Order: sequence, then C-alpha cells, then structure tokens
Amino acid sequence: MSNKRMIHTINLFMVGVTLTACSSSSGIPNTPAVSKSISSEKTVNETPVTIFSKNKEVEITLSSDWKVSTELTNPSLLKLALVDRTKSIRIDRVNRADYLPDTSLTDYMAIHKKNIESTQGPKRKKDEIIRTSNLTIDKKKAYVKEGRTSYERNQFGYITAYLESNYHFYIITYTSMYEFTLADREFFEKMSQQFGILNDEPSDLVLSSTDLTSHQGKYSQFQIRTPSNWEVQDFELRGSDLDISLQANNDYMSIYLEPKEESDSDLTLEEYGRYVAEMYADPENSILVPERTSVEINGLKGIQMEGYQVVNKRKIVQLHTILEAQDHFVEIVFYTGEGRYDRVKKEYQRYTSTYKENKR
Repeated sequence: MSNKRMIHTINLFMVGVTLTACSSSSGIPNTPAVSKSISSEKTVNETPVTIFSKNKEVEITLSSDWKVSTELTNPSLLKLALVDRTKSIRIDRVNRADYLPDTSLTDYMAIHKKNIESTQGPKRKKDEIIRTSNLTIDKKKAYVKEGRTSYERNQFGYITAYLESNYHFYIITYTSMYEFTLADREFFEKMSQQFGILNDEPSDLVLSSTDLTSHQGKYSQFQIRTPSNWEVQDFELRGSDLDISLQANNDYMSIYLEPKEESDSDLTLEEYGRYVAEMYADPENSILVPERTSVEINGLKGIQMEGYQVVNKRKIVQLHTILEAQDHFVEIVFYTGEGRYDRVKKEYQRYTSTYKENKR
C-alpha cells in the first residue's frame, strides 16, 4: 500500500467525520423555509413537551411547535425544527475514546472548527463569530459561540454550545434562517437549561443491516458483501477500486488492487505485508508496527493486521487484509474510530471473508 493509498484511506475517513462535524455547526435547513412574514405571524404554542433521542441518550423540553426531524441526511443524536423550517436545533456527540487521552474540550472545539472550514464551498462564506460566552448546561460548563454565515444570498444565524461528559463531547446548535435577535439568545439560554443527558454510554446512531449486499469492483474484477444500508461512495480520490461506508457510524471500507507488474514481480506476500505493516509505525504517537496473522479467504492466501493511525488527535483503527492473487495483491481495509473498533471488529472480519475474485 503506497503512501498515496494510505492518504486516500485517511481522507475518506476524514471526509465522513467532516460531514458530521458540519452538520452540527451552523447548519442550513434541507428544505426551503417559508417567507419571513409568514414566520413572524405564526402563533406560538407554549405547551411544553419533553422530547427524547431515539435511544433516550438525551432529553430536551420545548414547546409543542418543535417537531423531530426524520430526514436521514447527516444523522445526529436528535434533530428538531419548527413547522415552517425557519429555526432548527440539533444535538450531536462524539466519542472521547476516538481521540487522544489529552484532548480537551477546547481542543475538540478547534478540531470541529477546522473540519467545518475545510468543507466550505464557493456558495458558502466563512462563519463570522459575533460573541462568545459560558453557560452551565446539565451541571456542566459549556462554551458558547454565536455567529452568522451566508449561503448564496441568504444569511443564517446560529448559536453553538460545547460541553463534555465522561464519554463524549456534546454539541448543541440552534440555527435561524435570519440574523439572531435578543429573543433568540434568550430562547437558547432557556432551551439549554431544559437539556439533560440520560445515558452517556457510547452507542451507534444507526444499526448495520443484517442483510448483506454484493458489490463489484470498478471493472468487475471482484465482489464483496457488506450490509445493505452501507453505500458505495465516490469522493473522487484516486487509488481505490471500491469505497463503501455507513457514514452515520463512521464505518468505512476501501479495496485496492496492486498489479504485480507495477512492483517487483518477485515480491512475496510476506514481504508485501511487512512493507504495509511498517507504514503504520508512528513513534511520535507511540504506535508500533502491527502484528500480522495468516488468513485464507476463498482460496486466496493472505495476511491480516490491525493498524492504528492518529489524524488531528483522532484515533483510527484499520482491519487491514492483504491477499495474493495470481497477478496482483488485494488490500481490503475496514476502518473506524478506536472507541468503537472492538465492537465491530468481528463484523469487519465477516465482511472481509466474503471477498471473491471473479472469473476472467
């Protein structure tokens, strides 16, 4: 696996992380909002309702005008919006075990900001921070920032609060289609006092389907089976022959084919595996060369290892399998954050075992 291919794998993972990070920042509603005049004439229903996330990880009490958003793009722990879509709230969390032990809440805020800035396209201008403050939310100190951004001709206001628990960093974001007023700030402060963490144990937003679907390589050289709710990705990054993911959970898979004619034709499987393993060594982050075990998958002999990497303080673990075919090597890489790797390792191994070469 060349340095270029390892960079591709890292980039693919970070694209998914960035998409999630952006979804929890100053978000832009996914459906058009009605005009401001209609919004301002709306009669507010003050009846309080307590709303829970899907698995009751968190709760929040709001007026009954707020409805849970069920759209599947960029899933989060809990998303809510007013009926007219002019204002929205979303609550996200990231597993602290996915980050280096010394990562503080302010460190994560800087990483979050960097991820957001990396995805800003030509239609979206950079965020402008208006003010910062502190709040106490669920008996925890929270850092709060208020800002505004624009997309095409529309301007949006947002307030984001960051807080930490034993297992997660939490992000609460309130977004408006219009620039914020004093009433919005007062609403956010009141709303944040109605937020509570009920279950801080790490969990997945979406379960991988038990039904497996077969996917072919670019030129139908091979096939592999992954959960039916994982999607084939095209991030326009060169080097891979197939990329599949379930971004909501940060589950990723990439497959690479390395023709023997493009490398030393006498290169053995053991030599190739040692070369790949040595690329994981990172003395600065105390990462050693991973141990390698022998495997055989559908008639192809191979080597399997668990590789560790650190990117922007985030720890990534890869189940990396190398198989030797007649005229090429195959690299199958499943990867996710370290905090959930042990929970999904056996599933990654099961998906890997479905790899087959197609007859030519």
